Amino acid sequence: MIISKTPLRISFFGGGTDLPSFYKKNNYGAVVNSSINKYLYVTLKKQNSLFFEKYRLNYYLTELVDDISKIKHPVIKECFKFMNIDEHLYVSTIADAPSSTGLGSSSSFCVGLLNALYKFKGISVSNQKLAEEASYIEINKLNLSLGKQDHYCAAYGGLNFIKFFQDDKVEIKKINNHIKLFFKLKKSIIIFWTGLQRSAELILKEQSKNNYDNREKLIVIRSYAEKFYKHLQYNDDISLEYLGKMLNDSWEIKKSLSEKISSGLIDKVYSTALKSGALGGKICGAGGGGFLMFLAKPQFHSNIINNLKKFNFEKYELDFIDNGSQVFEID
Repeated sequence: MIISKTPLRISFFGGGTDLPSFYKKNNYGAVVNSSINKYLYVTLKKQNSLFFEKYRLNYYLTELVDDISKIKHPVIKECFKFMNIDEHLYVSTIADAPSSTGLGSSSSFCVGLLNALYKFKGISVSNQKLAEEASYIEINKLNLSLGKQDHYCAAYGGLNFIKFFQDDKVEIKKINNHIKLFFKLKKSIIIFWTGLQRSAELILKEQSKNNYDNREKLIVIRSYAEKFYKHLQYNDDISLEYLGKMLNDSWEIKKSLSEKISSGLIDKVYSTALKSGALGGKICGAGGGGFLMFLAKPQFHSNIINNLKKFNFEKYELDFIDNGSQVFEID
């Protein structure tokens, strides 16, 4: 039995500039993101001969099929085709957070499944190859309107500054060595579950269509990721006030990219959090729901938590981690 354990992620700056529709026409995209201690697990084993079907797939549905072409799950189907799978296989998935909530679960699943399949075939695979192939499958083969940051964060893990170039080369700069910042973020970030699930594909598809009109806004959004990283090149730390203002300013621009990114409820909750002591924040992922993240000094956390209870927004416990997708074999 093979089990892959792949982290989900939170994005701080630059979201949207990792879409090929942006970075291929504007020299490059840039993001700052981090893996978190919430995971997507893929279990894979050779199917027992007592079972009649060739492939048994368990996710939110159960599929019993004899041919790859009949598989309904698009990522499983394309990963099997990509890896030339012909063996009888059982695949099952478990996640620490719901899908369609802005934590990059789709990309983590693709990275984790590829990692498990490579292990099954006895082939060593690098983080770079996992990220490249997972993004290729979702963006090129499945033609999804997705950015590439999720695949790289899932494969590499850690707090990163990532650049995406026109020729599809990707440059990753680790930020974990800035210990003061890393622990300040761990103490200061507070996350709330909105209870709203949405299709990132629909939001990002609309955003991609609007990229020409939104070009200048996206360039500014990209600049926040660059400013953050450049600041750290000359400083070991960054003030919460400065970081909070950057988050807030970036969020105000991001939600103007599409009317689907925010909502009246999200705006009201966000305003309440700021009045309760938050310095800035944003919706995780493409927007529309999922998880709402705030930056605040620890002494204001309880006030923010109490004032958001009236919206039925509950605090979600998580932490930042340094590891990417891992794979284990069990006899």
